[in-house]
Amino acid sequence: MKGERMKGSVEKGLAKPIGSEHAVNHVLWARRAAEDQACQNRIDAKALTGRGTLAHLRQQVATLDAAVLDMRELAAKSKSVIGLRAYLVVHQRSHSGYMFLRWRERSSSRHLPWEEAERLDHGSRQLNEWCRSASRLAQEINARHLSAREAIKRIRDQVDQSEPFMFPRSPISV
Repeated sequence: MKGERMKGSVEKGLAKPIGSEHAVNHVLWARRAAEDQACQNRIDAKALTGRGTLAHLRQQVATLDAAVLDMRELAAKSKSVIGLRAYLVVHQRSHSGYMFLRWRERSSSRHLPWEEAERLDHGSRQLNEWCRSASRLAQEINARHLSAREAIKRIRDQVDQSEPFMFPRSPISV
C-alpha cells in the first residue's frame, strides 16, 4: 500500500514508455538501439543485408557525431582568434540533448543573434570576413545536426509503430 510501487504508476522524470525503456532523448535511444540491435529485430525482414534500419540508424548517429565534432572545432577556433569581439559556443539542451552553436559577446557574455554577430566591427576587414564565414559555417553545421536528429526521430517512430516480423514455420519442421 503506502510506499509500494503500483504497476502503471507515474513517476517523476519518466517519459512515455518505449518498449521496455524510458527515454526522451532520441539520440540516446539511437545509441542504445544500435548497441543491442533492438531495432533490427523489430523492423527488418532481411536483417543481414547491411541496408536495413540498423545500418541507416548507425549512419545518422555517425553524421550527428561528425556534426558535434565540427561544432566543437569551430568553437575552439573562434575562441583562439585574437581580436574578435565575439566567439562561438556550443550549447546543449539538457532535456533533449539538442546541440547548437551560438555567438557570445566577449565583454558581456550575452548571446548575439546571427545578424548582429555578423555586423560587429572587429577592427579589420579580414576579421570581419572570417566572422561572416564562421557564421555561415556554424549555421550549416547546426542544420546538419538538426536534420540528423530529425532522421533519428523518424526511424524511432517507424520502429515504435512497427510490428515484429513473424515468420511462418517451415513445412519440414511440422
